[in-house]
Amino acid sequence: MSNQPETNETAAPVQGRKVGLPRFFELMGRDLWPLYKSSFLCVLGFLPGTVLAVLGMMGHSALLTVVGGVLAGLVGGPFLSCMMDTVLRALRDEPGYWWHTYKHAWKQNWKQSLVPGALLGLFVGSWAWMLRVQAESGNTDTKMWVASLVGIFVCTGFFSWLLAQVPLVDLPLPQLAKNAGLMFFAFFPRTAAAALVLAAYWGLTLLYLPATILVIVVFGFWLPVTVAMMILYEGLNKVFKLEETLAARRDAEIEERMAQNEPNFDHK
Repeated sequence: MSNQPETNETAAPVQGRKVGLPRFFELMGRDLWPLYKSSFLCVLGFLPGTVLAVLGMMGHSALLTVVGGVLAGLVGGPFLSCMMDTVLRALRDEPGYWWHTYKHAWKQNWKQSLVPGALLGLFVGSWAWMLRVQAESGNTDTKMWVASLVGIFVCTGFFSWLLAQVPLVDLPLPQLAKNAGLMFFAFFPRTAAAALVLAAYWGLTLLYLPATILVIVVFGFWLPVTVAMMILYEGLNKVFKLEETLAARRDAEIEERMAQNEPNFDHK
């Protein structure tokens, strides 16, 4: 695996695979239950820190809000990584028993996902507090609102690429961050679309709490993550050659099984 994304290479297209809404409904018909289960666990993982952050917002405590965000990301990071692993396996049409692959993803990625998760929580907690202060002040300059929204867009797009790598490659955080920055610009239209989906979903969901609690229970992480990863998948495939790797793995498994089942005519 190269340390730098090979964004100038084009991966071979997958023949016969649906795209857009037909692809989305195909995934829902086949993988909805694994997606929902991994999403529900993700919600539980983020819950303790989120409660602390909400208490900080209600108590007008910036420190408690930010600490709650970091705690939510730190504890929820491994769950989010496993959630994304489930989504990416579905997008690769990779077979496997969900609980087995989920446990494997947890063992493989939980350490690597802690710091990215904590950084994500730091961003969310800090931005939530800043937006609250701006809204309550009532006289925030328009430029500040624009800068805040641009910051949300940039961070959402960056973290989408960063966290998507955790279940795919075993690289140190600086290299993951470098790759995320390169892919952010190399596939900017996809970055913008995925960031818009995530920002709109979570912005509206958090804005209208507690009325949207049912939305979180039903759609949680699986809906926005699935849509965002569908948008980013082509870029990930070009950089990390996901389809080529999976095809090679399947060919190797088939050859191994054929070798094991080869008839033996060497009888005495």
